[in-house]
Amino acid sequence: MEQNLDVDEIWRALKPWGRYQVKQMLFMWAAQIPCAFHLLAVVFIGFQPKSECADVSLPDNDIRNASVSSVTYGACSVTIFSNQSNSSSTITSCPNGYRYDEHDKISFATEWGLLCGESTKVDLSQSLMLLGQGLGGFLCTVISDKLGRKPVHIVSHISIFILCLTTSFIPSYVGFAILRFFTGVAIEGLMLSSITMYVETLPEEWRFCSEVMGLVWWTTGIVLLTPLALLMQNYSWRYLQLLLSLLSVYSLAEYWLFDESLRWLMANGRLEEAEKVLRKAAEMNKKTFDNIIGDVKKKMAELETLDGGLEKTEILFTEPDVVIVAYNPRNTDVIKYSMLTILKDRMILLNSVIIWFIWVTNSLTYYGLSLMSTTLYGNRFLNFFFLGAMEYLSALAEFSLLNRIGRRKTLFFLLGTAGVSLLVATIMFMFKGESSVLGHLYMFFVLVGKFGISGSFSSSFLYTSELYPTNMRHLIPPLVLLEVRFRPTLNTIFCKECWIWALLYFYQNWWSNSSVHEYLLQLRVVGTRCGIQRHVFHIRHLDLFSTGNAWSRTSNNHRRIENMV
Repeated sequence: MEQNLDVDEIWRALKPWGRYQVKQMLFMWAAQIPCAFHLLAVVFIGFQPKSECADVSLPDNDIRNASVSSVTYGACSVTIFSNQSNSSSTITSCPNGYRYDEHDKISFATEWGLLCGESTKVDLSQSLMLLGQGLGGFLCTVISDKLGRKPVHIVSHISIFILCLTTSFIPSYVGFAILRFFTGVAIEGLMLSSITMYVETLPEEWRFCSEVMGLVWWTTGIVLLTPLALLMQNYSWRYLQLLLSLLSVYSLAEYWLFDESLRWLMANGRLEEAEKVLRKAAEMNKKTFDNIIGDVKKKMAELETLDGGLEKTEILFTEPDVVIVAYNPRNTDVIKYSMLTILKDRMILLNSVIIWFIWVTNSLTYYGLSLMSTTLYGNRFLNFFFLGAMEYLSALAEFSLLNRIGRRKTLFFLLGTAGVSLLVATIMFMFKGESSVLGHLYMFFVLVGKFGISGSFSSSFLYTSELYPTNMRHLIPPLVLLEVRFRPTLNTIFCKECWIWALLYFYQNWWSNSSVHEYLLQLRVVGTRCGIQRHVFHIRHLDLFSTGNAWSRTSNNHRRIENMV
């Protein structure tokens, strides 16, 4: 099995939606459900119901008893009125704990008394999970690119099962917070490895479908969380946590259920393992291995991307400032890229920074809206359910727009929609007062904002993965450390960031469906045209997605370069 076979052509020869690919992707899509469960479960297991201080009783022999005329219980204080001195004294704490509108085990906040001055600990526990995601985003990506997608996926999923199961029985807040941090690390490893694998399991023209399906499964996890929380609301929060953790028990058998990414195997020169995977896929799809390899070579030969190992040089474009030369190298060594590839090139770095900050905006806005659902107008269960269900519409919008108008315009539309909607929602919130009409309008525009930001967030995974090479793809999505507290007034921040970064999408100089080689080449050509020097670019036929043939459609790329220059 040759090193420089085009993996996209292999998937096409196998038929993109064959039994093997569907089975492989089902496990990746299904992994989005536990990620959604445990990332957003804090909305219910950390719920802070309305409360007031529990009754304060003075000793019978206390001389002050005779002088006390009344006691007023507030949410965080007790005020004692004296009929002798005609004055009052306030205890700025609840010495006997709290009295809740709900039962006292409904969440870890009520069980451990994390209200009033201690309420920040609830937000801190979620922030620790998000901090863990940030660490996991960097650790797991490096491990995934070195050891493979499958080991990271399996270890992360089993870790989630064990950590969340342990959380169900943890007796103290400190232990709970520590477990939340490591759960965040595992969730990030599972989520990114799954997304990367299902994007790598289809050819370029079908990748958007896998991303849309990923959003559908993620949304299903959010929607399912609502009835589960509703059914368990009369029991301790520990039972809900236990139920969610047990839904990942199948992770113990995942090693035998799916294979390593074929694209990663070939990108890293592990051809024997790649051949085994391909033979298995051919058998499941009722194809023969030899026919698939023959079809791929024939297609590549037609596209002039495979020439018997002989060097072939072709001038794609020339003019006084730029000469672009394409050639097939005699060797097929795997060239790997690192973060230094980005950091060394100013223009590539600038465009990458824009992508990273768009990720910050998407993450901040998405999780902000999701986690503050219990503070919005109306029923907390319905709010969370509808905010989640809106993501089905986001998936539909992605499916309709990604290939029709391109990735960049789709992202601009969705981010812009989120920005406008949250701006209007902020205005409604400022003036709604006790008006139920304005309250419902406020919720409507928050829902539209969730529609926009969900689609933008999901599209960013696809957009980013298509821009960077196989051995860098897992590094790029930077995970965000969100703010400790979320309030409805943060809609102002959300809408401003959405608009700023939506506009910056149009600063970026790349095409909606370009590969990373076209992206890197375009940035360099634009940079050359802005300078004085004459540069000659030698473009290798090396697909950074699949180890060969990013320039397989030479004539199309030639036209793109001409239009650009």
